Amino acid sequence: MVSTPVGYRCPDCAGVRGLPSQPTQMSTLIKAGVVGALIASLVGVVWGFYPNWQFYLALVLGFGVAEGMAWTANYKRGRDLQLAAIACVVLGAAVSRYFIGYNHPFLGFEDMLNNALDPGITNTFQLRLMPDILFLILAGAIPFVRFR
Repeated sequence: MVSTPVGYRCPDCAGVRGLPSQPTQMSTLIKAGVVGALIASLVGVVWGFYPNWQFYLALVLGFGVAEGMAWTANYKRGRDLQLAAIACVVLGAAVSRYFIGYNHPFLGFEDMLNNALDPGITNTFQLRLMPDILFLILAGAIPFVRFR
């Protein structure tokens, strides 16, 4: 049985079909990727200067990248846009970690790369599982759901 707007029907009688999926043109995908990368970089820089606002900036990162890319791609969906948006979120997270190190008086980005398991480093660069990594997963889940 299949749930339809008028009740339950058998799959043959329901005639419910999914939306047709068309691949995104390469030019549209590149434009959307550039817009997503710009938004992610901008949010990453702001996050680097205001690291205590990590939850809100993770939301801005996720929604900003997803909606900016959706607007540029004329609100299309698909796996290619999904992967590009998640890559932009990862770019924004990397930019934010770079600027956190840039603004820190003692630690730099190289310290994060060389001593990532040191408790002081993980605390400073927001690399703890709870809540830092979960915020980054949330930022990546937003475009994953948006372009599904």
